[in-house]
Amino acid sequence: MSLVSALQACAAGLGSVFAWPELGFLFVGVLTGAMVGILPGLGGAATLALVLPFSLDLPATQMFALLIGIAAVTSTTGDLTSILVGIPGESTSAATVVDGHPMAVRGQAGRAIAASLVSSLAGSIVGALTLALTIPVALGLARSVGSPELFMLALLGVSFIGALSTSSRLKGLATGGLGLMLATIGLDRIGATERFTFGQLFLWDGLGVIPVALGLLAIPEIVEMATGRGTAPAAAAVGSGLSAGVADARRLWRLVLQSSVIGTILGLIPGVGAGVSQWVAYGYAARRGTAGTGFGEGAVEGVIAPSAANNATLGASLVPALALGVPGGLMSTVLLGALIMKGLVPGPGMLLPAAEGGQLTLVFALVWLIVVANLVAVALTYLSSDWLTRITLVPGARLAPFLLLLTFIGAFTERQAITDLLITAVMGALGLVLVHFKWPRTPLLLGIVLGPLAENRLFLSIDAYGGQWLTRPGVLALAALIAAGVAFPLRRAGPRLPPARRDVGGRPTSFLSEAIFELGLVVALGAAFVTAISYPQNAGFAPRLIAAATIALLVAAFVGDLRGRTRKKRPAAPPVLTGVSLMTVAWIPVYLLLIWGLGFVTGGPLAVFGYLVVVGRERLPRAAALAGGTWVFLYVVLSRLLEVVFPSGALLT
Repeated sequence: MSLVSALQACAAGLGSVFAWPELGFLFVGVLTGAMVGILPGLGGAATLALVLPFSLDLPATQMFALLIGIAAVTSTTGDLTSILVGIPGESTSAATVVDGHPMAVRGQAGRAIAASLVSSLAGSIVGALTLALTIPVALGLARSVGSPELFMLALLGVSFIGALSTSSRLKGLATGGLGLMLATIGLDRIGATERFTFGQLFLWDGLGVIPVALGLLAIPEIVEMATGRGTAPAAAAVGSGLSAGVADARRLWRLVLQSSVIGTILGLIPGVGAGVSQWVAYGYAARRGTAGTGFGEGAVEGVIAPSAANNATLGASLVPALALGVPGGLMSTVLLGALIMKGLVPGPGMLLPAAEGGQLTLVFALVWLIVVANLVAVALTYLSSDWLTRITLVPGARLAPFLLLLTFIGAFTERQAITDLLITAVMGALGLVLVHFKWPRTPLLLGIVLGPLAENRLFLSIDAYGGQWLTRPGVLALAALIAAGVAFPLRRAGPRLPPARRDVGGRPTSFLSEAIFELGLVVALGAAFVTAISYPQNAGFAPRLIAAATIALLVAAFVGDLRGRTRKKRPAAPPVLTGVSLMTVAWIPVYLLLIWGLGFVTGGPLAVFGYLVVVGRERLPRAAALAGGTWVFLYVVLSRLLEVVFPSGALLT
């Protein structure tokens, strides 16, 4: 690829961002992300999963304008909540609480917010530039990477995310294996053999990325929000001092740049993400010291460093996602799934010009989208910070029923199948259990996203090269990286007792309850292994291999926990869910029954009304008014204006 073609693609990408309606979708995404980021309890990744099914019919640039707009702004407005309320609006904004909230308590909220906004903008630009500058390097790999290397890269992504995403890394790897196993459900892509469908037609196409993502990501967050811990009792006023914060960021420009570089470097490493980079940058700033207030007491450096780092991470995390198909974090995993669902294959070939079959213009459009989205987000937050903070006053228990309904609408929209609601509910239950035991959800989702591509590349490699593909230099190098990632947790997870875990209700878990969960997974995987023996060779090879490897990881993790238990006995586990969270989970079947029997337009508002009265203890007039607004949204906005075709319900047909 010549420099001319790269510049042409860059210019075309910039032009597509400022075209209409792409710019409009970007603004909608920024507004949505701003409200989500400032509201504690609902994460940016869960919001991407909610919005994704409604954007699939859009052209690729418009779709990613909406999604990047959401992803780019959530960390920025999450910092706002951390400063004003002392509760992180996003997990990537937790480090900002340490010094940002003490500044707000001292009446310096405006100064802290302005310093955070300027640092966030600088970090996002550094991350976007990193994405743009790495394109020529990644292009050099395009012509040397074939199906064998792409298969190994898929395994590398799952193994890296699993190994880096939890304190018990064996369990992270096992969760990734579980995702790969779930990806085998449906018709075999080689010989159209039914695998694990149990005679159900709706499983022929597999589980579907959107129902799985919504169940794993959205439902646990909604349950957490329903308890009230996702809201703030009050928000501090922003007050004055915005200009002082801008001056602080300008004065400490070296720290802004250094923290942005830290976020960029860590964003390039799969599985690390902004949740880690913010604390690394904060620790770096603390070691530098400050001449004024000490860290933890309201040092502006403690606001600048994590704000710059967490925003730089997004652009950098897209580098391995686009170039290698290995996402750097949770949000980039959802964006990777969006790419695949649009029929785009991530990898070095995507970075080629359109004339050579690549999507280089779209890649440069993503770079520009990150920059423009952050410019808009910073300007919006700067001008409307007082108004945005009022969103934190909305009780989480009042938002939960609407978000549950929106989750099921999103699950239905992708394939227009009411059975996808059941998949979402089942994956939501699995997500709650994983949250309870502090097992990561990202490897499971990534396994489902990359599983079909990995299996397809495996058989293409065998057909093209036979057994010789195992000796290719790139395959051997990637195999060594995977082996190192697996060997490291094997060396460390065994004798150590994982730290105390807490469920969504904040209670410690026990060895026995987790052992029962692990045993259940082993039994299920063992049954899948036995079932796969009866499949034809091509159809049964991958399920048997994945099941055996995952069982081995689960057994090793159990042995590690057992050895740790001999050192320190853990307390008995209370119920996984209690109070409002238990009632919220129990209300999910009510949603399913009402939607199945009466349809979305009738059953959805009734489910919301019942939840508000029974769980939320709302007064009947207010509950009726909110349910009526839900009906207007479903019938007028979605059904009539957007022409979403909802089923009428089994009892009404």
